[in-house]
Amino acid sequence: MDPMNADTVLRRFFAASGHIRHPESLLRYERVQSHLRTYLEDVAAERLGRPDRALLALERQFDDGTPYARIMGAPELLHALPDFLAPPQLLPDFHDRLAQISATSRLAQWLCSRRLVQREESWNDVVLTRAAAEQARRSPAL
Repeated sequence: MDPMNADTVLRRFFAASGHIRHPESLLRYERVQSHLRTYLEDVAAERLGRPDRALLALERQFDDGTPYARIMGAPELLHALPDFLAPPQLLPDFHDRLAQISATSRLAQWLCSRRLVQREESWNDVVLTRAAAEQARRSPAL
């Protein structure tokens, strides 16, 4: 298991995802990544356990930028993905939302296939992400 932080994971995943994309698709994936990073810092950070929230609060004293992405790793990132696909977080543009659902599903799989998370310990988060993606696909807004 590789202990890289969420920032490195996201940079590598989106870099690997964009090499053969149409320019408009690439822009969509950039919007998804930006939205995911904002979600992690603003929403997912508040849903962490007490020790991790305390660690983030300490980190914010030194640099208010992106403490979640710098401190949290792949398991925490995976744990945050199901709620990223919940209706309050779904992007308003139809095509951006489809890219969000697709990228999030693929990110969960990518974390497992690259052995950035231990499959047995993270299986519940993988299943919840798949279920959230399926629910988001069935959303009346789509």
